[in-house]
Amino acid sequence: METDVVITGLGVVSPLGRGVGRFWEGLLRGDVPVRPLRFPGAAMPDSLAYRVDDLPPGAAEPVGRASGFALEAARDALADAGLGTGGPGELDGVGVCVATGNGDSDVQEACRDGRRQPDADTWFPYGTAGLLSDRFGLYGPGVTVSTACAAGAYAVAVGAEMIADGEADTVLVGGTEAISRPAVGAFLRLGAGDPLHCRPFDADRAGTVYGEGAAFLVLESAARAAARGRTAYARVLSSGWSCDAFHVTAPDPQGTQAVRAVHDALRRGGMTAGDIGAVLCHGTGTPANDSVESLVTARVLGTRAPEVPVSAVKASLGHSGGAAGAFGCLTAALVVRHGLVPPVGTLRRLDPGCRLRVVRDTPGTAAPGPVLVNAYAFGGNNISVAIGSPADRADREAAA
Repeated sequence: METDVVITGLGVVSPLGRGVGRFWEGLLRGDVPVRPLRFPGAAMPDSLAYRVDDLPPGAAEPVGRASGFALEAARDALADAGLGTGGPGELDGVGVCVATGNGDSDVQEACRDGRRQPDADTWFPYGTAGLLSDRFGLYGPGVTVSTACAAGAYAVAVGAEMIADGEADTVLVGGTEAISRPAVGAFLRLGAGDPLHCRPFDADRAGTVYGEGAAFLVLESAARAAARGRTAYARVLSSGWSCDAFHVTAPDPQGTQAVRAVHDALRRGGMTAGDIGAVLCHGTGTPANDSVESLVTARVLGTRAPEVPVSAVKASLGHSGGAAGAFGCLTAALVVRHGLVPPVGTLRRLDPGCRLRVVRDTPGTAAPGPVLVNAYAFGGNNISVAIGSPADRADREAAA
């Protein structure tokens, strides 16, 4: 990626609350806002979820919860970047890349159950990108990414590539997901639901717990951000993609392609494993994912595994499906800005097979260098995104 891509705006709606401040404070405290989940009239067992209390004020529109979350988070991200106040046409060329797994499937469920009348706006659950484009006047390239639970990180990478390829100077990227009956039912049928809370890397973990919300970032070329006088949170340095081609839902136990994704991200960013300052893992709390991810991350870090701080934000957010990777990238930008790594708030007894320095109890201090964000998904989708300080590239080039 020759064109430097920086992050100039952040917006978030999460179980920890709306807004970057509440989100970050909740992560640093290790809050665990899990609570009972019941679907009215549904023939499903009660379970748990990390829920957003309700659509934020002003988002009560004829759309599903996922689009409502996206509207609020995207609006905040644009405002944080100082965009959207310049009058008609200001954002014409801004691109959009939205990640989601289930989209506005809750609207279709309501129609099927008789709680809502079908109309022309309810047949297609993946219209969030178009809704954002229309609402904010973003008429650059528009893309929807739905690579399951890795989609949010893919959206960030795709947006960065749009800028690097000259398709747009600015792209609004992010992920959104709402808890839905099909998604929760699928996890329960797989026996992958934890009865307590999401416990990444804990020896007693028993599965994951679903979450919801939206995380959006404004990406710009460094040149455009400088011309606008904006100070960047961080820089998207590079990404690496791969696919296991192993199993529909289970990860490859050897983690071969997951390792490849990390190595490709490092190579494309002109980095080595010795440059990594912290790792934000996918960390679903399922026995299989965490075991493979522990193996992969330890293999990549090598002798540095005991010293590089590692965290997994799903302990505080739950598994937000297609939004999860976007939450990871947004968190990485805050780690770069503040130099702190949030603890895994549900970790009580580290899995003996995990040789990583997992942050627990209190925030850890990030080592100098980029933050590596990993996201993995059904279908064997793997992605690693390297996010560093705005000076990272210049520092490395000077050192070279």
